[in-house]
Amino acid sequence: MFGILSALSLAATAPSAQPAVLRETCPSLATRLDSATIADAQSRIVEAQGAMPAYCRITGTIRPTIRFDMRLPLGGWNGNFYVSGCGGFCGAMTPETPGFANGIAEPVRRGYAAIHTDSGHPGTSQGDSSWAPGNREALELYAHRWLPLAHAAGLGMVRSFYGQEARYRYFVGCSNGGRMALIAAQRYPNLFHGIISGCPAVDLVNAGGAFGAWKLKTNNDAQAPVLSPAFNRKLPSLIAAVNAQCDARDGAADGLIARPFACRINLAKLPACADGADGDTCFTGEEKRVIGLWYQGPVDSKGRGLFHGMPIGSEQYWKIWYLQDPSKAVGTQLADGFTRNIVHDPRYPGFSAESFDFNRDPGRLLRDFAFLNSTDPDLSAFRKAGGKLLMWHGQADPLVVPQQSVAYYQQVQRKMGGATRVQQFFRFFLAPGLGHCWEAPSASAPEEFDPMSAIADWVEHGKAPDRIIARPSARQGNGLPIAEV
Repeated sequence: MFGILSALSLAATAPSAQPAVLRETCPSLATRLDSATIADAQSRIVEAQGAMPAYCRITGTIRPTIRFDMRLPLGGWNGNFYVSGCGGFCGAMTPETPGFANGIAEPVRRGYAAIHTDSGHPGTSQGDSSWAPGNREALELYAHRWLPLAHAAGLGMVRSFYGQEARYRYFVGCSNGGRMALIAAQRYPNLFHGIISGCPAVDLVNAGGAFGAWKLKTNNDAQAPVLSPAFNRKLPSLIAAVNAQCDARDGAADGLIARPFACRINLAKLPACADGADGDTCFTGEEKRVIGLWYQGPVDSKGRGLFHGMPIGSEQYWKIWYLQDPSKAVGTQLADGFTRNIVHDPRYPGFSAESFDFNRDPGRLLRDFAFLNSTDPDLSAFRKAGGKLLMWHGQADPLVVPQQSVAYYQQVQRKMGGATRVQQFFRFFLAPGLGHCWEAPSASAPEEFDPMSAIADWVEHGKAPDRIIARPSARQGNGLPIAEV
Protein backbone atom coordinates (compact mmCIF):
# COMPACT_ATOMS: atom_id res chain seq x y z
CA MET A 1 0.00 0.00 0.00
CA PHE A 2 0.96 3.62 -0.39
CA GLY A 3 -0.28 6.45 1.78
CA ILE A 4 -0.47 10.18 1.28
CA LEU A 5 2.53 10.87 3.49
CA SER A 6 4.76 8.30 1.84
CA ALA A 7 3.68 9.48 -1.60
CA LEU A 8 4.54 13.08 -0.80
CA SER A 9 7.93 12.10 0.60
CA LEU A 10 8.80 10.54 -2.75
CA ALA A 11 8.38 13.90 -4.43
CA ALA A 12 11.68 15.04 -2.96
CA THR A 13 13.55 12.52 -5.11
CA ALA A 14 14.37 14.12 -8.48
CA PRO A 15 15.30 12.15 -11.61
CA SER A 16 19.09 11.89 -11.76
CA ALA A 17 20.03 10.30 -15.10
CA GLN A 18 21.27 12.77 -17.73
CA PRO A 19 19.88 12.86 -21.31
CA ALA A 20 23.25 11.96 -22.84
CA VAL A 21 23.53 8.85 -20.67
CA LEU A 22 19.95 7.86 -21.43
CA ARG A 23 20.57 8.33 -25.16
CA GLU A 24 23.40 5.80 -24.96
CA THR A 25 21.33 3.45 -22.82
CA CYS A 26 18.21 3.28 -25.01
CA PRO A 27 19.38 1.20 -28.03
CA SER A 28 20.48 -1.71 -25.82
CA LEU A 29 17.72 -1.38 -23.23
CA ALA A 30 15.54 -4.09 -24.74
CA THR A 31 18.25 -6.70 -24.24
CA ARG A 32 18.35 -5.99 -20.50
CA LEU A 33 14.65 -6.41 -19.82
CA ASP A 34 13.31 -9.41 -17.93
CA SER A 35 12.74 -12.07 -20.60
CA ALA A 36 10.37 -13.90 -18.28
CA THR A 37 8.06 -10.89 -18.43
CA ILE A 38 8.72 -9.29 -21.83
CA ALA A 39 9.27 -10.94 -25.22
CA ASP A 40 10.25 -9.64 -28.68
CA ALA A 41 11.36 -6.31 -27.25
CA GLN A 42 12.96 -3.65 -29.43
CA SER A 43 14.18 -0.23 -28.33
CA ARG A 44 15.20 2.85 -30.28
CA ILE A 45 15.45 6.61 -29.96
CA VAL A 46 12.74 8.80 -31.45
CA GLU A 47 14.13 12.29 -31.98
CA ALA A 48 12.37 15.44 -30.85
CA GLN A 49 9.83 16.89 -33.25
CA GLY A 50 7.92 20.07 -32.62
CA ALA A 51 6.67 20.11 -29.03
CA MET A 52 7.40 16.41 -28.60
CA PRO A 53 10.70 15.74 -26.80
CA ALA A 54 13.11 12.99 -27.80
CA TYR A 55 12.25 9.70 -26.14
CA CYS A 56 13.27 6.08 -25.93
CA ARG A 57 10.63 3.87 -27.48
CA ILE A 58 10.31 0.21 -26.51
CA THR A 59 7.86 -2.12 -28.22
CA GLY A 60 7.23 -5.81 -27.70
CA THR A 61 4.97 -8.21 -25.84
CA ILE A 62 4.23 -8.46 -22.14
CA ARG A 63 3.63 -12.12 -21.46
CA PRO A 64 1.39 -13.82 -22.21
CA THR A 65 0.08 -11.84 -25.22
CA ILE A 66 -0.06 -8.10 -24.41
CA ARG A 67 1.50 -5.94 -27.12
CA PHE A 68 2.85 -2.69 -25.76
CA ASP A 69 4.37 0.64 -26.74
CA MET A 70 6.47 2.24 -23.97
CA ARG A 71 7.92 5.73 -24.27
CA LEU A 72 10.49 7.23 -21.88
CA PRO A 73 11.56 10.89 -22.30
CA LEU A 74 15.32 11.37 -22.62
CA GLY A 75 15.20 14.79 -20.98
CA GLY A 76 12.66 16.48 -18.75
CA TRP A 77 11.21 13.28 -17.29
CA ASN A 78 8.87 14.43 -14.53
CA GLY A 79 9.54 11.29 -12.50
CA ASN A 80 6.05 9.85 -13.03
CA PHE A 81 4.57 6.79 -14.76
CA TYR A 82 1.43 6.81 -16.90
CA VAL A 83 -0.68 3.88 -18.14
CA SER A 84 -3.33 4.48 -20.80
CA GLY A 85 -6.48 2.51 -21.38
CA CYS A 86 -7.78 1.44 -24.79
CA GLY A 87 -11.15 2.00 -26.43
CA GLY A 88 -13.90 -0.27 -27.72
CA PHE A 89 -12.74 -3.86 -27.92
CA CYS A 90 -9.08 -2.73 -27.99
CA GLY A 91 -6.74 -4.83 -30.15
CA ALA A 92 -5.69 -1.95 -32.41
CA MET A 93 -2.75 0.03 -31.00
CA THR A 94 -3.62 3.74 -30.81
CA PRO A 95 -0.78 5.41 -28.86
CA GLU A 96 -1.07 8.64 -30.88
CA THR A 97 -4.66 9.34 -29.79
CA PRO A 98 -4.60 13.06 -28.86
CA GLY A 99 -5.27 14.50 -25.46
CA PHE A 100 -6.11 12.35 -22.46
CA ALA A 101 -8.36 9.63 -23.85
CA ASN A 102 -6.56 6.40 -24.74
CA GLY A 103 -3.17 7.49 -26.03
CA ILE A 104 0.25 8.46 -24.70
CA ALA A 105 1.46 11.22 -27.02
CA GLU A 106 0.28 14.09 -24.82
CA PRO A 107 1.54 12.66 -21.50
CA VAL A 108 4.97 11.98 -23.06
CA ARG A 109 5.03 15.56 -24.33
CA ARG A 110 4.47 16.63 -20.73
CA GLY A 111 7.32 14.49 -19.43
CA TYR A 112 5.60 11.28 -18.33
CA ALA A 113 7.05 7.84 -18.96
CA ALA A 114 4.02 6.17 -20.50
CA ILE A 115 2.82 2.78 -21.74
CA HIS A 116 0.01 1.86 -24.12
CA THR A 117 -1.21 -1.68 -24.85
CA ASP A 118 -3.71 -3.69 -26.90
CA SER A 119 -4.99 -5.33 -23.66
CA GLY A 120 -3.83 -8.77 -24.79
CA HIS A 121 -5.14 -9.46 -28.29
CA PRO A 122 -4.75 -8.15 -31.86
CA GLY A 123 -7.59 -6.49 -33.72
CA THR A 124 -8.09 -4.63 -36.99
CA SER A 125 -9.85 -1.75 -35.22
CA GLN A 126 -11.36 -0.86 -31.88
CA GLY A 127 -14.70 -2.08 -33.18
CA ASP A 128 -13.29 -5.52 -34.05
CA SER A 129 -14.34 -8.29 -31.64
CA SER A 130 -13.51 -11.22 -33.90
CA TRP A 131 -10.67 -12.19 -31.52
CA ALA A 132 -13.07 -13.12 -28.69
CA PRO A 133 -14.95 -16.32 -29.71
CA GLY A 134 -13.46 -19.35 -27.98
CA ASN A 135 -10.64 -17.29 -26.45
CA ARG A 136 -11.41 -17.11 -22.74
CA GLU A 137 -7.85 -16.06 -21.84
CA ALA A 138 -8.03 -13.06 -24.16
CA LEU A 139 -11.45 -12.12 -22.79
CA GLU A 140 -10.20 -12.18 -19.20
CA LEU A 141 -7.11 -10.17 -20.15
CA TYR A 142 -9.37 -7.61 -21.84
CA ALA A 143 -11.68 -7.54 -18.82
CA HIS A 144 -8.96 -6.69 -16.30
CA ARG A 145 -5.99 -9.09 -16.09
CA TRP A 146 -3.78 -7.10 -18.51
CA LEU A 147 -3.69 -4.15 -16.15
CA PRO A 148 -1.41 -5.33 -13.31
CA LEU A 149 0.84 -7.06 -15.86
CA ALA A 150 1.33 -3.85 -17.85
CA HIS A 151 1.77 -1.86 -14.65
CA ALA A 152 4.55 -4.15 -13.40
CA ALA A 153 6.30 -4.37 -16.78
CA GLY A 154 6.15 -0.61 -17.31
CA LEU A 155 7.57 0.15 -13.89
CA GLY A 156 10.34 -2.35 -14.59
CA MET A 157 11.26 -0.50 -17.77
CA VAL A 158 11.24 2.82 -15.91
CA ARG A 159 13.56 1.33 -13.31
CA SER A 160 15.90 -0.16 -15.91
CA PHE A 161 16.08 3.05 -17.92
CA TYR A 162 16.26 5.76 -15.28
CA GLY A 163 17.81 3.73 -12.47
CA GLN A 164 15.10 4.69 -9.98
CA GLU A 165 11.46 4.20 -9.16
CA ALA A 166 8.65 6.36 -10.50
CA ARG A 167 7.38 8.89 -7.98
CA TYR A 168 3.68 8.83 -8.87
CA ARG A 169 1.68 6.37 -10.93
CA TYR A 170 -1.37 7.34 -13.00
CA PHE A 171 -3.96 5.49 -15.06
CA VAL A 172 -6.01 7.39 -17.64
CA GLY A 173 -8.64 6.04 -20.01
CA CYS A 174 -11.89 6.88 -21.78
CA SER A 175 -14.86 4.75 -22.88
CA ASN A 176 -13.69 1.16 -22.42
CA GLY A 177 -10.53 2.79 -21.09
CA GLY A 178 -12.77 4.57 -18.57
CA ARG A 179 -14.18 1.19 -17.56
CA MET A 180 -10.61 -0.02 -17.10
CA ALA A 181 -9.88 3.02 -14.95
CA LEU A 182 -12.70 2.09 -12.58
CA ILE A 183 -11.50 -1.53 -12.64
CA ALA A 184 -8.10 -0.28 -11.50
CA ALA A 185 -9.66 1.42 -8.47
CA GLN A 186 -11.97 -1.50 -7.69
CA ARG A 187 -9.79 -4.57 -8.30
CA TYR A 188 -6.25 -3.19 -8.05
CA PRO A 189 -6.50 -0.36 -5.50
CA ASN A 190 -2.77 -0.20 -4.68
CA LEU A 191 -1.41 0.27 -8.21
CA PHE A 192 -2.09 3.93 -8.92
CA HIS A 193 -1.94 7.19 -6.99
CA GLY A 194 -4.28 8.92 -9.44
CA ILE A 195 -6.90 7.63 -11.90
CA ILE A 196 -8.94 9.43 -14.56
CA SER A 197 -12.04 7.64 -15.85
CA GLY A 198 -13.61 9.36 -18.87
CA CYS A 199 -17.04 8.42 -20.26
CA PRO A 200 -16.72 4.94 -18.69
CA ALA A 201 -18.64 1.91 -19.90
CA VAL A 202 -19.43 1.15 -16.26
CA ASP A 203 -21.98 -1.57 -16.98
CA LEU A 204 -20.48 -3.05 -20.13
CA VAL A 205 -22.73 -6.10 -20.03
CA ASN A 206 -25.96 -4.10 -20.22
CA ALA A 207 -24.45 -1.37 -22.41
CA GLY A 208 -23.30 -3.94 -24.97
CA GLY A 209 -26.21 -6.32 -24.43
CA ALA A 210 -29.59 -4.75 -23.72
CA PHE A 211 -28.74 -1.21 -24.87
CA GLY A 212 -26.79 -2.35 -27.92
CA ALA A 213 -29.47 -4.80 -29.05
CA TRP A 214 -32.21 -2.25 -28.39
CA LYS A 215 -30.63 0.35 -30.68
CA LEU A 216 -30.36 -2.16 -33.51
CA LYS A 217 -33.67 -3.97 -33.12
CA THR A 218 -35.84 -0.88 -32.68
CA ASN A 219 -34.32 0.69 -35.80
CA ASN A 220 -34.86 -2.26 -38.10
CA ASP A 221 -37.79 -2.77 -40.42
CA ALA A 222 -38.30 -5.35 -43.15
CA GLN A 223 -36.22 -3.51 -45.75
CA ALA A 224 -33.68 -1.17 -44.15
CA PRO A 225 -32.96 0.78 -40.96
CA VAL A 226 -35.51 3.49 -40.26
CA LEU A 227 -32.81 5.94 -39.16
CA SER A 228 -30.21 5.46 -41.88
CA PRO A 229 -27.46 7.70 -43.31
CA ALA A 230 -30.22 9.44 -45.27
CA PHE A 231 -31.65 10.67 -41.96
CA ASN A 232 -28.63 12.91 -41.45
CA ARG A 233 -30.30 15.58 -43.59
CA LYS A 234 -33.02 15.80 -40.92
CA LEU A 235 -30.70 16.13 -37.93
CA PRO A 236 -30.60 19.95 -38.02
CA SER A 237 -34.39 20.00 -37.75
CA LEU A 238 -34.37 17.45 -34.95
CA ILE A 239 -31.70 19.35 -33.04
CA ALA A 240 -33.64 22.61 -33.43
CA ALA A 241 -36.85 20.95 -32.21
CA VAL A 242 -35.11 19.39 -29.21
CA ASN A 243 -33.48 22.70 -28.29
CA ALA A 244 -36.84 24.42 -28.50
CA GLN A 245 -38.20 22.05 -25.86
CA CYS A 246 -35.16 21.61 -23.60
CA ASP A 247 -32.56 24.35 -24.04
CA ALA A 248 -34.07 26.89 -21.64
CA ARG A 249 -34.55 24.39 -18.78
CA ASP A 250 -31.38 25.75 -17.17
CA GLY A 251 -32.58 29.34 -17.44
CA ALA A 252 -30.56 30.25 -20.52
CA ALA A 253 -31.57 29.68 -24.15
CA ASP A 254 -28.00 29.50 -25.40
CA GLY A 255 -27.95 26.45 -27.70
CA LEU A 256 -26.59 24.26 -24.91
CA ILE A 257 -28.80 21.75 -23.11
CA ALA A 258 -27.28 21.79 -19.64
CA ARG A 259 -30.09 19.82 -17.94
CA PRO A 260 -30.79 16.94 -20.31
CA PHE A 261 -32.01 14.58 -17.60
CA ALA A 262 -34.71 17.07 -16.58
CA CYS A 263 -36.37 17.19 -20.01
CA ARG A 264 -38.58 14.76 -21.91
CA ILE A 265 -39.24 15.28 -25.60
CA ASN A 266 -42.85 15.57 -26.72
CA LEU A 267 -42.64 13.71 -30.03
CA ALA A 268 -46.04 15.01 -31.07
CA LYS A 269 -44.47 18.46 -31.41
CA LEU A 270 -41.97 17.27 -34.00
CA PRO A 271 -43.11 18.39 -37.47
CA ALA A 272 -44.94 15.50 -39.12
CA CYS A 273 -44.57 14.56 -42.77
CA ALA A 274 -47.75 14.39 -44.80
CA ASP A 275 -48.98 10.89 -45.61
CA GLY A 276 -46.68 9.29 -48.15
CA ALA A 277 -44.42 12.31 -48.26
CA ASP A 278 -40.97 12.96 -46.84
CA GLY A 279 -38.70 15.97 -46.42
CA ASP A 280 -35.70 17.43 -44.67
CA THR A 281 -37.73 19.28 -42.03
CA CYS A 282 -40.44 16.74 -41.18
CA PHE A 283 -40.53 13.33 -39.54
CA THR A 284 -42.43 10.20 -40.45
CA GLY A 285 -44.33 8.18 -37.89
CA GLU A 286 -41.71 5.44 -37.98
CA GLU A 287 -38.91 7.94 -37.47
CA LYS A 288 -40.68 9.38 -34.45
CA ARG A 289 -41.18 5.88 -33.09
CA VAL A 290 -37.48 5.02 -33.28
CA ILE A 291 -36.39 8.38 -31.88
CA GLY A 292 -38.69 7.90 -28.93
CA LEU A 293 -37.45 4.37 -28.27
CA TRP A 294 -33.81 5.49 -28.45
CA TYR A 295 -34.52 8.17 -25.84
CA GLN A 296 -36.45 5.70 -23.71
CA GLY A 297 -33.90 2.88 -23.61
CA PRO A 298 -34.52 -0.88 -23.41
CA VAL A 299 -37.47 -2.33 -21.52
CA ASP A 300 -38.86 -5.84 -21.07
CA SER A 301 -42.31 -6.99 -22.17
CA LYS A 302 -43.84 -5.53 -18.99
CA GLY A 303 -42.31 -2.12 -19.64
CA ARG A 304 -39.70 -2.39 -16.89
CA GLY A 305 -36.55 -0.42 -17.63
CA LEU A 306 -33.41 -2.46 -18.28
CA PHE A 307 -30.92 0.30 -19.04
CA HIS A 308 -30.76 3.98 -19.82
CA GLY A 309 -31.65 5.60 -23.13
CA MET A 310 -29.76 8.12 -25.25
CA PRO A 311 -29.55 11.49 -23.52
CA ILE A 312 -31.43 14.50 -24.77
CA GLY A 313 -28.97 16.73 -26.66
CA SER A 314 -26.94 13.85 -28.08
CA GLU A 315 -28.56 14.09 -31.54
CA GLN A 316 -25.63 16.03 -33.01
CA TYR A 317 -23.45 12.96 -32.46
CA TRP A 318 -25.80 10.31 -33.88
CA LYS A 319 -24.27 10.83 -37.31
CA ILE A 320 -20.84 9.84 -36.02
CA TRP A 321 -21.82 6.68 -34.19
CA TYR A 322 -25.00 5.34 -35.83
CA LEU A 323 -26.11 7.10 -38.99
CA GLN A 324 -23.38 5.87 -41.29
CA ASP A 325 -22.88 2.84 -43.47
CA PRO A 326 -22.86 -0.14 -41.05
CA SER A 327 -19.24 -0.87 -41.98
CA LYS A 328 -18.28 2.58 -40.64
CA ALA A 329 -20.81 3.10 -37.83
CA VAL A 330 -18.75 2.21 -34.77
CA GLY A 331 -21.77 2.28 -32.48
CA THR A 332 -23.42 -0.38 -34.62
CA GLN A 333 -20.23 -2.45 -34.79
CA LEU A 334 -19.82 -2.41 -31.01
CA ALA A 335 -23.41 -3.42 -30.35
CA ASP A 336 -23.35 -6.25 -32.86
CA GLY A 337 -19.83 -7.33 -31.90
CA PHE A 338 -20.66 -7.63 -28.22
CA THR A 339 -23.62 -9.95 -28.67
CA ARG A 340 -22.12 -11.93 -31.54
CA ASN A 341 -18.50 -12.35 -30.38
CA ILE A 342 -17.94 -11.30 -26.77
CA VAL A 343 -20.94 -13.40 -25.77
CA HIS A 344 -19.74 -16.49 -27.62
CA ASP A 345 -20.40 -19.45 -25.42
CA PRO A 346 -21.97 -22.92 -25.80
CA ARG A 347 -24.71 -21.68 -23.48
CA TYR A 348 -25.61 -18.99 -26.07
CA PRO A 349 -25.83 -20.78 -29.45
CA GLY A 350 -26.38 -18.39 -32.36
CA PHE A 351 -26.59 -15.41 -30.03
CA SER A 352 -26.81 -11.98 -31.68
CA ALA A 353 -28.45 -8.59 -31.32
CA GLU A 354 -31.24 -9.77 -33.61
CA SER A 355 -32.03 -12.73 -31.33
CA PHE A 356 -31.79 -10.76 -28.08
CA ASP A 357 -34.64 -11.56 -25.67
CA PHE A 358 -35.26 -8.56 -23.40
CA ASN A 359 -37.11 -10.72 -20.85
CA ARG A 360 -34.53 -13.49 -20.52
CA ASP A 361 -31.12 -12.32 -21.70
CA PRO A 362 -30.21 -9.33 -19.46
CA GLY A 363 -30.30 -11.47 -16.33
CA ARG A 364 -28.33 -14.38 -17.68
CA LEU A 365 -25.73 -12.14 -19.33
CA LEU A 366 -25.14 -10.41 -16.03
CA ARG A 367 -24.81 -13.79 -14.33
CA ASP A 368 -22.26 -15.14 -16.82
CA PHE A 369 -20.29 -12.03 -17.84
CA ALA A 370 -20.31 -9.74 -14.79
CA PHE A 371 -16.49 -9.94 -14.71
CA LEU A 372 -16.52 -7.44 -17.60
CA ASN A 373 -18.26 -4.78 -15.50
CA SER A 374 -16.82 -2.03 -13.33
CA THR A 375 -19.90 -1.56 -11.15
CA ASP A 376 -18.52 -2.38 -7.67
CA PRO A 377 -19.25 0.67 -5.46
CA ASP A 378 -16.95 -0.47 -2.64
CA LEU A 379 -13.83 1.66 -3.07
CA SER A 380 -12.73 1.38 0.54
CA ALA A 381 -9.40 -0.27 -0.34
CA PHE A 382 -8.62 2.46 -2.87
CA ARG A 383 -9.50 5.16 -0.35
CA LYS A 384 -7.37 3.46 2.32
CA ALA A 385 -4.43 3.33 -0.11
CA GLY A 386 -4.63 7.11 -0.53
CA GLY A 387 -5.67 7.03 -4.19
CA LYS A 388 -7.56 9.80 -5.99
CA LEU A 389 -10.18 9.16 -8.66
CA LEU A 390 -11.52 11.71 -11.14
CA MET A 391 -14.43 10.60 -13.35
CA TRP A 392 -15.97 12.74 -16.09
CA HIS A 393 -18.69 12.19 -18.67
CA GLY A 394 -20.15 14.19 -21.56
CA GLN A 395 -23.85 14.77 -20.96
CA ALA A 396 -24.52 14.43 -24.69
CA ASP A 397 -22.76 11.08 -25.11
CA PRO A 398 -25.01 8.75 -27.16
CA LEU A 399 -22.57 5.81 -27.26
CA VAL A 400 -21.69 5.24 -23.60
CA VAL A 401 -24.57 7.09 -22.02
CA PRO A 402 -23.77 9.35 -19.03
CA GLN A 403 -26.65 8.15 -16.86
CA GLN A 404 -24.66 5.05 -15.92
CA SER A 405 -21.82 7.19 -14.55
CA VAL A 406 -24.33 9.25 -12.55
CA ALA A 407 -25.86 6.05 -11.18
CA TYR A 408 -22.46 4.62 -10.27
CA TYR A 409 -21.37 7.78 -8.43
CA GLN A 410 -24.61 7.75 -6.47
CA GLN A 411 -24.07 4.08 -5.58
CA VAL A 412 -20.56 4.85 -4.33
CA GLN A 413 -21.92 7.67 -2.17
CA ARG A 414 -24.50 5.36 -0.63
CA LYS A 415 -21.91 2.65 -0.03
CA MET A 416 -19.09 4.89 1.21
CA GLY A 417 -20.81 7.20 3.67
CA GLY A 418 -22.23 10.06 1.63
CA ALA A 419 -21.06 12.85 -0.65
CA THR A 420 -18.72 14.63 1.76
CA ARG A 421 -16.69 11.51 2.55
CA VAL A 422 -16.60 10.35 -1.07
CA GLN A 423 -15.41 13.72 -2.36
CA GLN A 424 -12.28 13.35 -0.28
CA PHE A 425 -10.99 10.78 -2.79
CA PHE A 426 -13.47 10.61 -5.72
CA ARG A 427 -14.88 13.48 -7.75
CA PHE A 428 -17.24 13.27 -10.71
CA PHE A 429 -17.81 15.93 -13.36
CA LEU A 430 -20.56 16.21 -15.96
CA ALA A 431 -19.75 18.14 -19.13
CA PRO A 432 -22.79 19.83 -20.69
CA GLY A 433 -23.01 19.49 -24.46
CA LEU A 434 -20.02 17.22 -24.84
CA GLY A 435 -20.17 13.86 -26.58
CA HIS A 436 -18.03 10.78 -26.29
CA CYS A 437 -14.31 11.02 -25.46
CA TRP A 438 -12.68 12.57 -28.51
CA GLU A 439 -15.86 14.47 -29.32
CA ALA A 440 -14.95 16.47 -26.25
CA PRO A 441 -12.72 19.54 -26.61
CA SER A 442 -10.65 19.99 -29.74
CA ALA A 443 -7.99 17.33 -30.20
CA SER A 444 -5.70 19.99 -31.61
CA ALA A 445 -5.82 21.92 -28.34
CA PRO A 446 -5.94 19.36 -25.52
CA GLU A 447 -4.82 21.98 -23.02
CA GLU A 448 -8.35 23.37 -23.24
CA PHE A 449 -9.56 20.25 -21.45
CA ASP A 450 -6.96 19.22 -18.96
CA PRO A 451 -8.05 16.56 -16.45
CA MET A 452 -4.41 15.46 -16.11
CA SER A 453 -3.33 18.68 -14.44
CA ALA A 454 -6.36 18.42 -12.17
CA ILE A 455 -5.55 14.91 -10.96
CA ALA A 456 -1.82 15.69 -10.63
CA ASP A 457 -2.55 18.77 -8.52
CA TRP A 458 -4.80 16.67 -6.33
CA VAL A 459 -2.39 13.76 -5.94
CA GLU A 460 0.86 15.68 -5.67
CA HIS A 461 -0.24 18.94 -4.02
CA GLY A 462 -3.48 18.11 -2.25
CA LYS A 463 -5.53 20.53 -4.39
CA ALA A 464 -8.85 18.81 -5.06
CA PRO A 465 -10.59 20.05 -8.25
CA ASP A 466 -13.95 21.81 -7.89
CA ARG A 467 -14.49 22.28 -11.62
CA ILE A 468 -12.70 21.85 -14.93
CA ILE A 469 -13.02 24.28 -17.84
CA ALA A 470 -13.64 22.78 -21.28
CA ARG A 471 -13.83 24.49 -24.66
CA PRO A 472 -15.61 21.91 -26.81
CA SER A 473 -15.75 23.78 -30.11
CA ALA A 474 -15.64 27.17 -31.79
CA ARG A 475 -19.41 26.95 -32.05
CA GLN A 476 -19.77 27.16 -28.28
CA GLY A 477 -17.33 30.04 -27.99
CA ASN A 478 -16.89 30.47 -24.26
CA GLY A 479 -15.24 28.00 -21.94
CA LEU A 480 -17.73 25.66 -20.31
CA PRO A 481 -17.48 24.58 -16.69
CA ILE A 482 -17.61 20.86 -16.17
CA ALA A 483 -19.63 20.92 -12.99
CA GLU A 484 -19.02 18.56 -10.12
CA VAL A 485 -21.89 16.27 -9.18
